Amino acid sequence: MVAYLRLLPVLGLLLADDARVAAQGSHGIAHGKEDWTKGESSFIPGAYIVEFEDGHEEASLFSDLRRHGLAATKRLNLNYTLFRGASFQLDAVDLDPHSTSARIATVPSVKQVWPVQRYKRPANTTLSSTSSATDHLPNVSNLLRRAASENDTYAVHAQVQVDRLHAEGITGKGIRISIIDTGVDFNHPALGGCFGKGCVVSYGRDMVGDDYDGSNTPVPGPEPFSTCDGHGTHVTGIIGALPNPMGFVGAAPDATIGMYRVFGCSGDVGADVAISAVNQAFEDGADIITLSLGGASGWTEDPFSVAVSRIVSAGVVCTVANGNSGSAGLFLAGTPANGKGVTAVSSVESTLTPYLGTGAFVSTNNSTANQTLFVYTPGAFPFPNNITLQVWPVTPEVTTDGTYGACNPLSDKAPADLSDKVILVKYDSACSSWTEVSNLQKNNATYFMFWYDSPGNPWSIGATSASGLGMTGYSQGVQWLNELSSGKDLWLTFVESSSSTKAGVFVPNAINPNYIDAFTSWGPTWQADVNPSITTPGGTILSTWPLPSGGYYIDTGTSMATPVMAAIYALVMQARGIRDPKALLNLVSSTALQLPFYDGAKLYPTELAPVAQQGAGLAQAYEAAHTTTLLNVPNIAFNDTDNFVKKTSFTIHNTGKQSVTYSIGQTPALTMYTYGDGDSHFPAPFPNPIAEGASAELSFSHNKVTVAAGQSVDITVATTPPKGLNASALPVYSGYVTVNGTNGDGLVVPYLGVVGSLAKLPVLDPDFNYMIHYNVYSTVPAAENTTYVVPYPISTAAQPIDPPPDYPAPIIQIDAGTPLLRADLVALGDTAGKVNTTKVLGVDIVGSLPGFPLAFTSRSYFVTAFTGMTQEGTIVPEGSYKFLIRAAKIYGDVNNPEDYESMLTQTFNIQYNTTATA
Repeated sequence: MVAYLRLLPVLGLLLADDARVAAQGSHGIAHGKEDWTKGESSFIPGAYIVEFEDGHEEASLFSDLRRHGLAATKRLNLNYTLFRGASFQLDAVDLDPHSTSARIATVPSVKQVWPVQRYKRPANTTLSSTSSATDHLPNVSNLLRRAASENDTYAVHAQVQVDRLHAEGITGKGIRISIIDTGVDFNHPALGGCFGKGCVVSYGRDMVGDDYDGSNTPVPGPEPFSTCDGHGTHVTGIIGALPNPMGFVGAAPDATIGMYRVFGCSGDVGADVAISAVNQAFEDGADIITLSLGGASGWTEDPFSVAVSRIVSAGVVCTVANGNSGSAGLFLAGTPANGKGVTAVSSVESTLTPYLGTGAFVSTNNSTANQTLFVYTPGAFPFPNNITLQVWPVTPEVTTDGTYGACNPLSDKAPADLSDKVILVKYDSACSSWTEVSNLQKNNATYFMFWYDSPGNPWSIGATSASGLGMTGYSQGVQWLNELSSGKDLWLTFVESSSSTKAGVFVPNAINPNYIDAFTSWGPTWQADVNPSITTPGGTILSTWPLPSGGYYIDTGTSMATPVMAAIYALVMQARGIRDPKALLNLVSSTALQLPFYDGAKLYPTELAPVAQQGAGLAQAYEAAHTTTLLNVPNIAFNDTDNFVKKTSFTIHNTGKQSVTYSIGQTPALTMYTYGDGDSHFPAPFPNPIAEGASAELSFSHNKVTVAAGQSVDITVATTPPKGLNASALPVYSGYVTVNGTNGDGLVVPYLGVVGSLAKLPVLDPDFNYMIHYNVYSTVPAAENTTYVVPYPISTAAQPIDPPPDYPAPIIQIDAGTPLLRADLVALGDTAGKVNTTKVLGVDIVGSLPGFPLAFTSRSYFVTAFTGMTQEGTIVPEGSYKFLIRAAKIYGDVNNPEDYESMLTQTFNIQYNTTATA
């Protein structure tokens, strides 16, 4: 095969990372739109992965490469049952990636070849962490431990029915879950404090070492220990944490857990290491492999997706985070989450919001008998120790501006003397805490408890003076306001305010309980396959963290949802005694609970969130473990108008002991437009426009059918897409086929389709493919025929000198996925006679922009400095040039010039201010 350089533009997560940051997003170029993925040169120049032909091995590969003039050094031996190959670094990287891939593919020992992709490490949210030393606070540790031992309804577990299986003694025993992540602090008491047989983390390995950064040589080790990045420790605790002072346990606490560390203490991970890790986990006998690693894609052809899909086909469940790019709207499915048979996991917000911070107590009658714990973040002026104060709230009734804040002085309705009260006041971003405190001090207030006005962790706020100052979380503040408005009196008791006094509490979520998180990435894939698969809680999750960094941490993202799904699979495996990934995906999909839509600001309690956001819905572990009705498909894809699937079918199998009559119907979800009004080439950011009242019409071969015990019946589904829609705006419709049995089983088959043509989507942005000045962070186009004077190139990378050189740089923005994106340098006028060219797709080109061409790229933008050296390593002579940008259409033939969109940049001239040294 011929492979091309791949770039998987970075999600907000990539190890499904920082969902809060991802929800804000990186700022795209075009039209000032937000939440677009900025492409980066994330391949390793000259590094390739090959899969061997049958009968060949590593030794024959390197001898074959030398005979073809491709001297190389080994990176990794990928000698596994499901993937026999190797990765290597070419000694010479000044080669055309297209022709190099083609040359490597002609080597007799090579079956397939791919460049080595780099995947970004996780960027953890800045929500909250705490020391585990809660014993320093009188009564707090006992309260927490009592909650941990007596309360089995941890909110996350209750949402997905894990608690009900725990009550039956189903805890994942005998199931091996392998985690691919950043390593784990297995010295943590809640993770058993050890590594090896009999420990919570009983197997695995360090695939890379501390110093690995994604491009250098890994230094493997026998133990996956790491404290320099807490992501893997957090994921491990979600699955397997023991009872602990924070009041939670793992979802599969008796599962056998393995960790495969693929990130060093900084930098990225190469695809060859990631492929090695998942295959090593398979070789080590994993029943489930879970990973929150990948990129925005919507395509399934990259080697990581191939490797993970093969593992699923070989009988091992793989759960993968779908990503945190929800703010970028539809069609941004992650990879390898979109691999065949892979369970792609979306995120729902927890019904209880955890807070970590300094512990104090609240009571309703100034009595120690009914005190409950709360946490806050001390401000610039700590509260005195051992003081109890009555709460007085700032409400619209006592403010001059009708708010819960104090950006303006209180009205005459407020008491003149509040010196003996603690003031509950909303942090108002319209001013500052200094201003609010100053206004409240006009009523002699001296103690202040702010509550944050949006999700996130409270911080240490300031004021000019105060006797006590702190901030608590949004949900905590709302809960207190509700209690006060009902006529209760509240009293706060501050025992000790030292920074080492830390605790954790759970407060009812006052924003979006049990709604899909706005940050979760949307499908479908670029070929209209259903994505994501399923949803589990990943919003605001408390779990373990490396001991040197506090011991516990609240994090958010599909990274947190994915291990919950892995644990659910472990419970269902134990309960049903099956391991088949297809059967298990069918089970969890058909028994899921469909959730209403949340657009990031408004709740839609009567409208179901689209399948492209929630997949089948919220996983229900108990139902999946106990249903006696089985369906043979996880979902139905009707594709787009050009490839419309008019009819399809699924099978109902009754495994019970009695006949069951099933009623077949449908429940539509919201239909969403991919594109906004008047901007047909640019996908709309979340929340996408809703096609009000639009849904497909489904008909069935049976509306009601009786299935005898042990028997099966096929149901044919015919669909008519919603009518009267703007097809050019690419509406995505979806919903659920419902299968309700007289035995109480209620099952679903999610479906999804697209009105319009994916093949006709505009790919190249018409306004943002042109040359700029790289040393000026601006999207202002360079003038036609601009001359750039730059240092003589020593590499394809911009030289880090001061002042920065004025490199020519094309902005390239693609508004839809493309099977192949090219950026080729074309010589003009007299310059054309000074350079060697190659004809590519009918055009003579000098070479490629560094990092190009890119295969199977998602919508993204690129700003790449051109130093004068092409991707192939050629230093071009001084002269006049343009870049030819070409993008293959979805479903297009990458070898046919007619299947490309193309644009030329402005003419530019390049001159060197130094010459090559002898």
